[in-house]
Formats: sequence, structure tokens, C-alpha cells
Amino acid sequence: MNENTQIPYGAGSLQCRICELVYIPDSQEDQERHEHEHRVLICGGLPLKVREFLKAFGWGVAFNDGGFERHKEHWIKDTETAKRAVVFAFWGRALTNGIPENDFESFMDAFFMFVDATVARDEAKLDRAHKAIKRWEKYG
Repeated sequence: MNENTQIPYGAGSLQCRICELVYIPDSQEDQERHEHEHRVLICGGLPLKVREFLKAFGWGVAFNDGGFERHKEHWIKDTETAKRAVVFAFWGRALTNGIPENDFESFMDAFFMFVDATVARDEAKLDRAHKAIKRWEKYG
């Protein structure tokens, strides 16, 4: 299990922080679905909640009619989607700059570590995270 992107969900299942999928690792069908979800994301797709998050705040700011504040109340408790949005912003920039697609899993792991440490303001973890993301500096 990848400690930064796979979290226990209960009854032997895991939730993937990358694609949002809850799956049973021992299930061949779940493994195939999980791999498919990641293939879509590797190519630049976004998880559903990230898309909804971006649209909500984009429209809220575009209309400048208080929508930003209304949406903020809905999303304020969903820090996981906000973190995921930041990580995917880094991935999108790296894709634009030519990162190899086979770096996806390790990139996601390192950048979730970075975002978690940054949000927690944990200097020791942030130092480790900076070391972990260093290999992708050339893509961003």
C-alpha cells in the first residue's frame, strides 16, 4: 500500500486519494477498474470532485455575485478534494512540460506528501517532501 495515496477505508478496502475510488485490492475486477481510472488521469483527465470543485469556484469568481462565498461553505470541509485539486494542478503543468506518463504514481505520491506537509505546516515532513519532489523540478 502506498502510504500517501492509498488509505484504509474499512472491511479490507482502500480509498485511492488520486482517483477517489474505493476498492478491494484483492479483487481483479477492482484492480482493473482502478488501473483504468488512473490511465484516464495520466492523460490529463480529472477526478469528478476536482472537476466540480474547479467549476464551482470558477463560476463563483466569474459571476462575482457572492457565489464564491456560497460555494466556500460547501467545500470548506472537503479538504481532501482541495488537496487533490492542487496535486492535479502540479500534474497538469508537468504533463504540459513533458513528464513521462510512467512517472504518474510516484509523482502523485510525492506531491500528496508535499501538499499534506504544507497544509500541516510540518517542517520535518516538508523537508522530506521537498526531497521527494525534487526529481520533477524540470517539469514545473
